[in-house]
Amino acid sequence: MAPSVLLFTLMDKSALSYSTGDLELSQTNLIQDQGKYKHLIGIVHNIGNNTANQIIVSANFLDEDKRSLGNFSKQTELRALNPNEITPFDILIFDKKNNEVIKDYDVDIKYNVTNYKDKKLDIVANDSRLDMTGFFFISGKIKNIEKGAYSNNTNVISILYDKDNGLVGVWKAQTEPYNIPPLTTASFTIPITDKTQSFRISSYELLTESNNFSELK
Repeated sequence: MAPSVLLFTLMDKSALSYSTGDLELSQTNLIQDQGKYKHLIGIVHNIGNNTANQIIVSANFLDEDKRSLGNFSKQTELRALNPNEITPFDILIFDKKNNEVIKDYDVDIKYNVTNYKDKKLDIVANDSRLDMTGFFFISGKIKNIEKGAYSNNTNVISILYDKDNGLVGVWKAQTEPYNIPPLTTASFTIPITDKTQSFRISSYELLTESNNFSELK
């Protein structure tokens, strides 16, 4: 049986960088992939009135004595975040030798303020399957509802959850074609090739955006 699906979504007018403020973490989880690398995955929620972009999440990882083991940063998966929207992030920790001693972490969010991103992308279909090799696939279609412009460099992001609604992983893919003509539909497939995640998936959430458009809601 296919998992249930939750559908959320998700130019610079200022060069100033803001710390936290209108953005907050709604969930985080420290996971280990099948290659034995640790990841800090999470969700950023825009609770303010401005559209944010160039969102950088930084994490300082700590041992049991609260000593720093290193700082790693990553840009969120969505490039622009309108008010009341969410975006995931996935911070890869390159140094495996600290895997067992990481006990805590501090997280900081910095971002710029930009113009509102028009909602012109509609996820019109999606489905999922777990194949016999243990790979999980999410497929679907996205429509560009704008009459007069292409949706350029269109991406789809999946947030994976387990049966307890805990974060399992973050994966993404481009649509085919990735530049969607006006009033046209494009297909996408997101392959989840990490079997330590694929067998734990109970539900997923899909987000989409392009260089110029956000998701219709």
